[in-house]
Amino acid sequence: MDSREKLVQESVHSIEMEGGHVSAQARHDAQLYAAGALDADEFVRRTRHRYGLDA
Repeated sequence: MDSREKLVQESVHSIEMEGGHVSAQARHDAQLYAAGALDADEFVRRTRHRYGLDA
């Protein structure tokens, strides 16, 4: 497992342990990031857009 995959798994686990929910779209983007298909800036941009934080 590479470092991006590990970060994604740990992040999802942490969110769920705190009672949060990771949407299917967020999981999809996280997997693209883990696979190297998205860089960190694009991953953050998509996440912010999803929650209306484009400003």
